[in-house]
Amino acid sequence: MPSPLLPAALLGAATGLRSQTGVAALVLLTPQKRLPGPLRGPWPRRLAAFGAVGELVGDKLPFTPSRLSAGPFAGRVIFGAGGGALLAHTRRASLPAGAGAGVLAALAGAKAGYEARTALTARGLPDLPVALAEDALAAGLAVVAAKG
Repeated sequence: MPSPLLPAALLGAATGLRSQTGVAALVLLTPQKRLPGPLRGPWPRRLAAFGAVGELVGDKLPFTPSRLSAGPFAGRVIFGAGGGALLAHTRRASLPAGAGAGVLAALAGAKAGYEARTALTARGLPDLPVALAEDALAAGLAVVAAKG
């Protein structure tokens, strides 16, 4: 069985860009029997999808705080750890290693996403297309991680 560290890192990077996306992808794309009991069934799937979509919308609002401010940044760290551990669980691998990979990549993803979006909009690109491209990148990373 291949190491889950790369998928956990990809999931963490997605979480750094959009905090809900990685866990939502895991809950939606992982076979139910591989998920922990509380995450099985229709309601966890609905809540995961609702949280991810809500964040995608909320990210575009003018009053949304920076992902690097304390609350959103802490959320990314928590979701990165949880997502990495959950991914490791689905692959019967080390939860601490998965959580660690998820956290480190979430930290890097949050900083890199912020810097890239700031640099691109400073060069005159409108924020909405940049944010949508970032959404697509986060979703792509999360899907690759969940299916990988």
